[in-house]
Formats: sequence, structure tokens, C-alpha cells
Amino acid sequence: MRKTLAALCLAAAAAAGGELMRTVEQPTAGMVAPRTYYFSLSTFPSDGLRFSLQAGIVPRLHAGLGFGGWNITGLEDPEWFDRVSIKARFRFLDESNSFPALAVGYDNEREPFRTGSNYSRLSRGIYLVASKNFMAPAGDLGVHGGVCVSFDDSDHAGFWLGADKSLPAGFGISADWDAATNESDSVRFDESGGFLNMELFWESFGQVRISLQFKDILETGGEPYRALAVDFLGLY
Repeated sequence: MRKTLAALCLAAAAAAGGELMRTVEQPTAGMVAPRTYYFSLSTFPSDGLRFSLQAGIVPRLHAGLGFGGWNITGLEDPEWFDRVSIKARFRFLDESNSFPALAVGYDNEREPFRTGSNYSRLSRGIYLVASKNFMAPAGDLGVHGGVCVSFDDSDHAGFWLGADKSLPAGFGISADWDAATNESDSVRFDESGGFLNMELFWESFGQVRISLQFKDILETGGEPYRALAVDFLGLY
């Protein structure tokens, strides 16, 4: 009985101290611990909803599925994505004082158009991401960066940068920038500035995160829009 209670307490502590899994759109080197699941949900125009569920399998490895659709709320009939996406991440190097954490992952979810039943951007595919955290005034500062190769079009590699800053009382801000080097020439950073996103969030003990997101601020893919996102970390 004591051993069972101790195991539950350790698992609860792991959930309470959950790692950052994303900036706004881009992944970090954060991991879902074993016996822990991570649920993420976000909105997009018009009345669209994207969600995913990932679970820790063994230390340093988690995997899960994503899905969603258009017109999930509102008056129109829902129209679901044409496939369930697969998501996985393996961290092969933990963060140290002098070196960032490094993880390799896979995500075949394509970005949906903001209206209509189609997709506007390639899936991330296979990616490598680095994350490093620093002590900063009023809260920690994290910096992240990654490269990816999409199976949708493997001719060019993608590249992104991200950052997050925690603030007092559980509030924080994060941002990411995708250079779109694996996309068409018209949306590459040298033509359009790339895809820039920002987010204001509040989180409770690393278990619940509620966010207001500002997507595509540079209007690379169309009109910018606001979205709501909720992330939850729990035990199973």
C-alpha cells in the first residue's frame, strides 16, 4: 500500500511539474513523462477546432494522435480532416548548464486553411529541436529552434525559432517564427517575412495552460487571426 501511494505521489509530482511542449505553433524539446498524458486543443477560422492527445510511453519518449475539423461550432455541418495525424517525440539529450536539450520528432499534421476544407501548409514531418532555459528577472526565459523535413515535399528543409517568458502569477508570453524555407517561394521569409505567431497565456502549476494566440501577424498566409488554446497535463 505504501509503495502504491509513493508511486502515485511521484506521478502526481511529475504531472504538476510538466515541461513546456510548444511555444505557439512550434514544438520544443519538452517531454510527456511516463503514465502522463498531454491534451491540447486550439481554434482556427472559421469555427475550426484542432486537438491532439499524447502520452508518455517510456522515459524520453511520447507519442499520440491529432485530429480536427471545420465548422465544429456554429450553424454549418462539421467537416472533419481527411486523416488522423501521428505525433511522436524522443529526447536523446537532456538540458545541462552549458548545452540545450535535443529531441527528434515526427508530426504529419498539415495546417488547415482558415476557411474551407483543404490544407494550406505542409506537415512538419521529421524534425530536430533544441531547447535551452535561462534564469531571468520575474521568471524563466526559454529559447528554442528547430529544423524539419516534410514528407509532403522533401526538396527543402524548414527552419523555425521560438521563445517563451514566464511572468508572475502564472502568466507568460511566447512567440515563434517560421522562416518557411520548405514552402513555396511566395511565403519564404525573404519574400514575406515568414510566419510569426505570439501568445499570451496563464498556467496553473504546469498542468493547465489557457492561451490567447495571435496567428500569422505578418499576414504571410492571409489575414491574421486570433485563436484560443487549452493545454492539459494529467495522469493515466
